[in-house]
Amino acid sequence: MTIPQELMKNTAWLAALTQTINAQNKANFASALVALIRHCADFDCVVILGYHRQRRPVYLYDAIPQNRELLFQHYLNRSYVDDPFYRAFEEGLDEGVYLHEVLAAKLGINPDYVNEFYQSTGWSDEVGFVIPLDTERCVVINLGYLQAKASSVLTAEKKKQLRSLHEIFDVIAALSRQHWLNQSFLLADAPSNNAHIRDVVEQAIDEFGFAVLTGREHDVLKLIVQGFDSNAIAQRLGIGLGTVKNHRKKIYASLNVASVSELFGLFLNYLITIDAKR
Repeated sequence: MTIPQELMKNTAWLAALTQTINAQNKANFASALVALIRHCADFDCVVILGYHRQRRPVYLYDAIPQNRELLFQHYLNRSYVDDPFYRAFEEGLDEGVYLHEVLAAKLGINPDYVNEFYQSTGWSDEVGFVIPLDTERCVVINLGYLQAKASSVLTAEKKKQLRSLHEIFDVIAALSRQHWLNQSFLLADAPSNNAHIRDVVEQAIDEFGFAVLTGREHDVLKLIVQGFDSNAIAQRLGIGLGTVKNHRKKIYASLNVASVSELFGLFLNYLITIDAKR
């Protein structure tokens, strides 16, 4: 992790770096990381997402001052498929710092995405850190200005800030990899005011069906209730597709359900009635 010489003399930035390192693998890591980036660039909004190939993005963190519900109701449900960052990741984008408009011009962008998300949120001049964790997963840190503040007068300053973001990329990437590398990206991080919800869901996934299934059947069940199909389960567990299908039949029989929809209904009822321990 190479720190630019200029920042080595910046005591405030070094203090923020220390705080971010101390926050590794803790709930406040993302907010500390964003505070560190703010020392090099001024921005209004931030969203951190985890990308996994052929799966929808996973929410990791946000600081959005207005229209925040659009992130959850629109972007994470459907708009992400037209996001240049997501599309570029699917096509093998190299790590680095990228401007949204540059990726949009290179890949083409669905006008509906602009109308439904960008115009609704008021974001503009978005820039993103693209940080691959491994061959299948990536963290993207999106920074943006609100349109009310966007102005051509600030172009020179924004260019300067963009250079600063490029200079600290290696530091931000190293910190991000150390924190998120061993996370599964199967469940979204809960916003701070709902942090207990993720704990309860994780407990429900770990306990659901455990008493009546074999260890491997329970491994398969845990992936089913997180939205994986049989092909993905086979790949993730390193077993054959036929073996997964046999496990599914035994799981359905043991839990007395006839379909995946009944299985999800049973899981949701278990989730509602669980005796939370965390």
